[in-house]
Amino acid sequence: MDVYAASPSSADAASLLGGTWWTSAPTFSVRPLDDANQASQIQYSVIRRFANVGTAETWEVTYIQLDKSSSASTLMSNIENNLGSGTTGKSVGDKALYYQQKLSASSGSEGAAYEALTFIRVGSLIIESVWKKNDSFPSSDQLGKVASRLASGAKNAIAGKVHAAPASASDLAMLPPPNSLITLLGAVTLPIEAMPLMVNAAAPTQVLQVFQSQGVNTFVYGDYVLNSDTQMEVQAAVFTLPSASAAEALFDSFKGDTTVDANGVLRYYNETAGPGQYDYFIASGRHLGLLICRSVQEETAHAAASRACETPLETVSAAWPSAFSD
Repeated sequence: MDVYAASPSSADAASLLGGTWWTSAPTFSVRPLDDANQASQIQYSVIRRFANVGTAETWEVTYIQLDKSSSASTLMSNIENNLGSGTTGKSVGDKALYYQQKLSASSGSEGAAYEALTFIRVGSLIIESVWKKNDSFPSSDQLGKVASRLASGAKNAIAGKVHAAPASASDLAMLPPPNSLITLLGAVTLPIEAMPLMVNAAAPTQVLQVFQSQGVNTFVYGDYVLNSDTQMEVQAAVFTLPSASAAEALFDSFKGDTTVDANGVLRYYNETAGPGQYDYFIASGRHLGLLICRSVQEETAHAAASRACETPLETVSAAWPSAFSD
């Protein structure tokens, strides 16, 4: 969580990259999440995602904590052996590698075509930055500033100069009740801008305005692993509205003409969200709850959520209102 606290904010992204950048939900890749595909030397990963609203540009930063510095050094050497020495760039951390490539539709690429890939080692921590731009590669100077921010944040976390504020007991109590179907990996408070990105809203600024018009500027977020299929990540979000009627009206705006199930849960398979994810909405009292089930291989292998998500999420969403006290 300290590594997460030391990672860039939306304001950092706007300052470093230029544009209107929003953060999406992070992934706390702690075992057993995707355990079958994790090298034994990797202790955990933290993934931060950002989008430049109104464009196809994205920025993804992954922090990979290895068991020791020599393992991280070996990983950097393997990257350099596979990808080459790359382009010239600012020296930060213990080692930095910079690469650029023009993506094409024929290679399965979607969105922005100019990809700048940076790897930085700070002790036993590897930072991978993937910045996709619409019209050109970033300048060496710009990439150097980004790399400096990432390296300095990692150094501060390692030195114990940055500490995450733990999720409060009241926030944790709002998340799905503890159960055997999903296991909590991490919980934080996120800005409301993350919500439209989580569901890949077609009009993200309009969705944002709906929440902000009700005074909702942040929400409680929990990241989970689906125990029956550990390649599935479950994301939970709780939005607290001024009144029960406001929560119900917001729920109805997402529901439209769709029929809810016997437990009052709105559930559907969202094919606009990358290769496909499950979205489950509930309303109870002043609260709106959202459960998402998605593949951890969504970005790397364009993998869709599996049907293993269905029964566990139906069960969890039906039980979730018991966590809401008003």
